[in-house]
Amino acid sequence: QYPTFHMQSLKEYGAQPLQCMMQDSSGWMWFGGKGQLLRYDGFQFQAVLLPEPFKNIGITALIQANGCIWAGFDNGLIGYLPAHALFIPQKPNFNSDLPQFDAGFKLWTPEEGLPGKKITAFAADPNGGLWFSSYGEGLYCAVKGHIYQWNQEDDGLANDEIYTICADPLGRIWVATDAGISICRMSDDGKKQISSLNTQNSSMPDNLVTALMPDGFGNMLIGTFEHGVLRYHISNHFLENCTPNWNFGAVNQILTYGTDDIWVNTTGVGLAHIDTHAGTHFAVPAGKSAPYSRYAKVFKDREGLLWTLSEQGRPATANMRFGFLPLPYRDIQAVCVDVQNQVWIGTKNGAYRYANHTLTTILPESENILSIWQAPDGSIWCGSFGNGVYQFSADGQKLYHLNEKNGLLNGSVLSISGNSNLIWLATLGGVVALESESPGKAAKIKEHPELGSCYVYKIWADQTEGFWFCTDGKGLLYWKNGKVQAFLSAGTTPIKTIYSISQDNKNKIWFTTEKGNLFCYDGQKFEKPVDASALHSPNIAGLATCPDNELVLAYEDGLEIFNIDRNAHLRFYDAALGAPLRETSLNAICTDTRGNIWIGSEGGLLRIAGYKAGYLEDPIPVISSVSVFDHFFDFYQKSTFHYDENYFSFHFAGLWYTNPESVLYRYKLEGFDPEWKTSKDRIATYPKLPPGNYTFRVQASEHGNFDGVPVASWQFTISQPFWKRWWFVLSALLLGAILLYTLIRLRENRLKKAESLKKAMVESQFSALKSQINPHFLFNSFNTLITIIEENPHTAVAYVEHLSDFYRSIMVYRERDLIPLQEEMTLVRNFGFLLKNRYGDNFSLKMPEYHGNGQIMPLTLQMLVENAVKHNIISAAKPLHVEIFLEKPGYITVRNNLQMKIKPEPGAQFGLRSLVERYALLGERPVLILKNNAWFSVEVPIV
Repeated sequence: QYPTFHMQSLKEYGAQPLQCMMQDSSGWMWFGGKGQLLRYDGFQFQAVLLPEPFKNIGITALIQANGCIWAGFDNGLIGYLPAHALFIPQKPNFNSDLPQFDAGFKLWTPEEGLPGKKITAFAADPNGGLWFSSYGEGLYCAVKGHIYQWNQEDDGLANDEIYTICADPLGRIWVATDAGISICRMSDDGKKQISSLNTQNSSMPDNLVTALMPDGFGNMLIGTFEHGVLRYHISNHFLENCTPNWNFGAVNQILTYGTDDIWVNTTGVGLAHIDTHAGTHFAVPAGKSAPYSRYAKVFKDREGLLWTLSEQGRPATANMRFGFLPLPYRDIQAVCVDVQNQVWIGTKNGAYRYANHTLTTILPESENILSIWQAPDGSIWCGSFGNGVYQFSADGQKLYHLNEKNGLLNGSVLSISGNSNLIWLATLGGVVALESESPGKAAKIKEHPELGSCYVYKIWADQTEGFWFCTDGKGLLYWKNGKVQAFLSAGTTPIKTIYSISQDNKNKIWFTTEKGNLFCYDGQKFEKPVDASALHSPNIAGLATCPDNELVLAYEDGLEIFNIDRNAHLRFYDAALGAPLRETSLNAICTDTRGNIWIGSEGGLLRIAGYKAGYLEDPIPVISSVSVFDHFFDFYQKSTFHYDENYFSFHFAGLWYTNPESVLYRYKLEGFDPEWKTSKDRIATYPKLPPGNYTFRVQASEHGNFDGVPVASWQFTISQPFWKRWWFVLSALLLGAILLYTLIRLRENRLKKAESLKKAMVESQFSALKSQINPHFLFNSFNTLITIIEENPHTAVAYVEHLSDFYRSIMVYRERDLIPLQEEMTLVRNFGFLLKNRYGDNFSLKMPEYHGNGQIMPLTLQMLVENAVKHNIISAAKPLHVEIFLEKPGYITVRNNLQMKIKPEPGAQFGLRSLVERYALLGERPVLILKNNAWFSVEVPIV
């Protein structure tokens, strides 16, 4: 199957041809040529400004290792730049149309020196060692600040003229020379370890090794000068010849796709394909399939694209998942690939078998073949239009022909399917089943009236011995063990006509309807994972599933691949991307035993490779540069900016070389943007950003759905101006506080002069107080005052003074529902002072400092302290201890030791009961009254 190449030359890359290429960890493609190092994003090349020692010298090898991009030159020099180098635009070079950037490329100057011969390849080992080879001066290893040389004379290297090197899964470095292979390792103590692989100590047919590549399964592929490709199984030291009868010349490079597909760059025929499963290989001819007949380099990127550099240094890519097999037929109506990898093709003009690059006629041009199916016994069944069904052996011998003359209801067979017991035929006259004892014997026709009379487009055998029938107008039918279940709707959506059907590796049934809807059925319920408007077209010609659980939807002008595990993750491919389709028939799509999907198209067959490659499915976004007022800086190192450095431009890319024009971006500046912004542009600008902390995030998608795709981000801070800094604000507040204090002191002096005038008003206000305050509280207060006068007349005068202040507070609080708890506690302290003067050491009151913002009903704590004094014995033998504390969240507690008077004081618990009722009316938490033999406490809610 031939790939379809796409030229990657949207903008010129300079006059000098390119010689080598590689892809870094961010996804950028790098190219080296004579005197130029280029970075490519799918749209344009960016030239790295090279210093004087590298002018007009060819770059021959590239690698990313140890945080740098390394470039080897054909005179032995090596240069490097950081992998995340800052690309600063330079003045245009009038000798080139390329934009040039100063990225800080430097000459590597190790103490041990560099070779004076051409650098042929780089490799990196797991221990951080950087290996590079030369053509003439052997192998070098840079590790732990030292460079060690390996050569033929001193170390037993196979040869000092090295073609290429690479690392194997064990971390060893394989060296390809014209005297065999050397396998090298540097031990932890700095000792060199080396072994060899050649014609003398193994079954290698050729000592001249020109290419090396790990196959991804623990083995090493070896490209030779005369005998093609060998596979060395490292685990058991077995050498396998993948290309017997090779005549395509020396193998320059090897690329692997899956377990069986190997693509090689050769000196004889250019690009060649090796199928190790089928044991075949063929050359890709130049022309429509390949742009050139010879290639300087080939490379496989993380998307699975094959990159080529022609001998003239022009790059091109091909999506190797798609291969096209040209055939001399325009009207392919049926396709089947048997277990022997033979392709059976049905057209309007006969049936054909393609095997070993040979096309054989099976049925003449007079036969119009509509359907082809392989039975479990290996025989091939071909359904025709008007002339029944034919049975063939695997080598193309006709075994049996069933038509209307020998019992078939109708001679037009639209679809064939079955198992080891039944063979189902969908004809224009209805569906019948055949029972056959062995190939070539007359089949017994059995009608199934339970299916009814309906026109069936497709019959599908699932993995549970059940059969699905796609009907025209009667929905989807399911038959198993003689029972039929009809599905006339998928959920709430009516379904009448079903065209295509398939089954994924989780046993879900997928099918399409006449309105272009795509449904799946898991045995319990129907789902519509993607809306019809999101599909490329409502005209879906066929369905098939890949081994990695992807669904292929074939259209007349291309195909769409739907990731079943990621709903709405669709990728469309047309002829430009390697999927040339036109007028695909319902039966012209099938899956072979290796999971490859074959689709009949105009002029040939499209093969979609079924290998589980694990290639990249989404563009990976990268923030390539950030500028402030068009000044570029190293945003990896700087993330804090002055308040007037607030005009930001973010440059980003979603590296997707499969189809860069399809990439859509979504970005958001967290801390500024309330929502994501969607755009095709690759730059976002934010002028006049206010001070604050920000995070710029960007996503890229080639299918328009951003769910689950990667995100690139960068955090930065714009500082506040000095007048908004904390120290400036604190200083201003302190100065303001000093000024305010000064003003208050002046005001207090003025108030003291007026205080004598206010004292004259106290007596008149006190008389008014008698009629304004609560009678119950007034009664208790006078009783207390009478007791003090009787017991300690000398303190009565001071008590009256404090009492007058106390009543003044009562007058202020009396009309209020709630007062701050802090004010209530101040009032209680005054009250406690009066009690202390009365009882001396026989009474104590402990209460905390409080600075919160809670509130309480006025005079609550005072009343509780008063009750404790009123109802308990207070004497030197039995002192009264009252405590006020904050222990329970949301409550303040008043507690006293319990020593009740023998003769109770007058009163009926009115104050306490009133307190409980008032809080109940307020709707707050209840007042809690706790009493035991030692203590009496009241817990009052804090509002």
